[in-house]
Amino acid sequence: MKGDKKTLSTTPTLLIISMLVGLFGLVIFFYTFYKSELNQAIYKSVLTQAKNRLKYTTSSYESLLKEEGHLNLKESKEEIKEEVKNAWVIANSIYHFCKRRGCRDETIKLLIKNALQNYRFFNGLGYIFIDKVKGRVVLNPAHPQIEGKSMWNWKDLKGKFVHREFERIVLYSPNGEGFITYYWYKPNSKEVDKKISYIKLFKPYNWIIGGGVYSFQIKEKIKKHALSVGKAINAFIYDPSSQKEKPAVLKGLKPEDLREGVFVYTKDKLYYLKLYPEWNWIVGSYISKSEMVKDTFYLQKEFLTKANKTIVLTSAVILIIITLSSFALFNYNRKLAESIKELKEKEGKLIKLTRNLKIIAYKDEITDLPNSKKLIEDLIKIDPSKNIHFALINIRNFRELNELFGFDDGNKILKAFAQNLKREVKKLCKSCIVYRIRGDKFGVLSCGLNDTQFIELIEKIIQKLENHEFEVNNIKFKLDVIAGISKNRDNLLIEAEMAEEEAKKRDFKLYVFDKELENKFKKLEENLKIAILLKDALENDKVVPFFQPIVELKSLKVVKHEALMRVETPEGILNPGQFLEVAKKISIYKKLSQSVLEKAFKKCAETGTDISVNLSTEDLASNRMVNWIIGKLEEYKIAEKVCFEVVETEAFSDLKILENFYRRIKDIGALLAIDDFGSGYSNYEYLATVKPDVVKIDGSLISKISTSKEVEKLVRHIVAFCKDLQIKTVAEFISSKELYEKAKEIGIDYGQGYYFGKPSPEIKNELEV
Repeated sequence: MKGDKKTLSTTPTLLIISMLVGLFGLVIFFYTFYKSELNQAIYKSVLTQAKNRLKYTTSSYESLLKEEGHLNLKESKEEIKEEVKNAWVIANSIYHFCKRRGCRDETIKLLIKNALQNYRFFNGLGYIFIDKVKGRVVLNPAHPQIEGKSMWNWKDLKGKFVHREFERIVLYSPNGEGFITYYWYKPNSKEVDKKISYIKLFKPYNWIIGGGVYSFQIKEKIKKHALSVGKAINAFIYDPSSQKEKPAVLKGLKPEDLREGVFVYTKDKLYYLKLYPEWNWIVGSYISKSEMVKDTFYLQKEFLTKANKTIVLTSAVILIIITLSSFALFNYNRKLAESIKELKEKEGKLIKLTRNLKIIAYKDEITDLPNSKKLIEDLIKIDPSKNIHFALINIRNFRELNELFGFDDGNKILKAFAQNLKREVKKLCKSCIVYRIRGDKFGVLSCGLNDTQFIELIEKIIQKLENHEFEVNNIKFKLDVIAGISKNRDNLLIEAEMAEEEAKKRDFKLYVFDKELENKFKKLEENLKIAILLKDALENDKVVPFFQPIVELKSLKVVKHEALMRVETPEGILNPGQFLEVAKKISIYKKLSQSVLEKAFKKCAETGTDISVNLSTEDLASNRMVNWIIGKLEEYKIAEKVCFEVVETEAFSDLKILENFYRRIKDIGALLAIDDFGSGYSNYEYLATVKPDVVKIDGSLISKISTSKEVEKLVRHIVAFCKDLQIKTVAEFISSKELYEKAKEIGIDYGQGYYFGKPSPEIKNELEV
């Protein structure tokens, strides 16, 4: 009995111990399982943070290089300018000192040359050079072999006539000085590098004194500073041009692989590498794997400390009461799960934020419809082999509704219209998508319908929309709706909008983009191309005058030249017939006109040649433009050598403007010509009223004077009328000897045309006939 009691008394104890051991074993199992999950999550977190830190470090390093680049360039230019001015002062001092003592010029030149021979700056790499204005080298310490030689026809790597640019800067800049960038040989080397120089005119001997800094000097200075900074932040630079040995981490990688940045793992480091395209450097940063292991260890220690405390607490509770042990175990597991969840929360938030931003970016806030960005994305996703159709639907005269009801109610109308449109579209075509493009313009995209089906669909939708009654402030009304259709996915929106505009113009409900509109679209593309060429030409000083001789018919002597506007482009020379209409539409005609007039006036002043220039009604109607013209004539002192040509159709359109302009130029000695006379109004009364100095008879008449008696009589009448008024006459478009002889026989004073000479960038006083 006693033995049985002992057994019975120990049984609960054993049972409790077994349960405790089992529960403790269960705790250990869950602990081990979650520890493994925790370690994996911690490693991913540490790796992600390391990558983000490397990207940020490399980006900051790039920013440092850019700032250093701008700052060093500015400082270097200031230093060059200061050194060249110092050299100029030395030369000037020697000149005046020696001149006062009666020294010969050759002696003075030699003294200046000797004084500047060893002048150095930029750690001995910077030197002073002297060239004559017309190209001969006086002093070049870095390349003495070229002294005494002419560099007038020498071109650098980019095809620039460097010395001609020197001359242009020192002769035509306000102070006879300025900066120039070109490619030149490094000191004591045959290797060429980009060089920024400052040059200044030394008037006594027509010398150009200059000095410069090479691109490699600036880059080396920046690199030196950047490398010292990089050591502190584990960042570095690799310059292929100066570092022959390629680092092991870069082997197998090409520059194009690094444009967007790449991560590279080595045995003991993680690198982030990126191309710095401005100088073709490779910048990067790194983190050692030991540092990442250390970060992982600290995180593990932090989380495991929490876990261990939980285990101790749970074990204590188990020893007190079995029921509470189970609860403690559950609590422990929950806390471990929360630790893992905490590491993954950031990723979840980022996914959610991205999703929300995408919804905002692709959704119209007034109508809740997809917007034009979403349309573009949807088009990209559609299989290229499938037919698509798109209709741009517009509320006609919606602006008046906005003005009548105000913007708030206008937005309510748009929202109601959008809901109605979407509802009607879905009834008729479940696969079609409705968008709000902008303003009162909406879109319907279809994939799968043929041309006829889609047109019928849109016609039905328009009818439904126009039958719907809207109400605002107790005012009921219906909307007038039109649409334009396109099926070309490459220019879907543009073509649909052009078709919609055509529907509006023709008062149609619907218009499909057709061949006629395609031609208009091509014309728009051509005009856009010309607009870009014109803006580039203005920015790069490619608007130039071409000169065509005007000849006295009796003596065959060149008496003046007409300056004709031309635009130099990579595709060739453009004449006004190709670009004038576009220039006026994009409001740059005035700049073109001023550019060519300035150059023509300058040429007139330099050569002493009489010139004739063209003006439009836009020029005459602008007081500012007229004042600018008068100012330039007075600045160059050439008023008596200039004749202004105005086309007949424009000249007599506003007689008062023409008379005011003629009065102002006549007061300072300039002449007025009526161009293309006979092509427009041919109003003899106006001609008698204005009494211009010259009448240029239109080429369409001159080309027929030898073949048409009627035209010959008309031209004779014009010439006789002009002679009575003492107005000189010019025959345009003389292209043959026969026309020349006939024009002279009729009594026309002057002639112009390809028979005498084609327009040329240079003034030619010798005839080609």
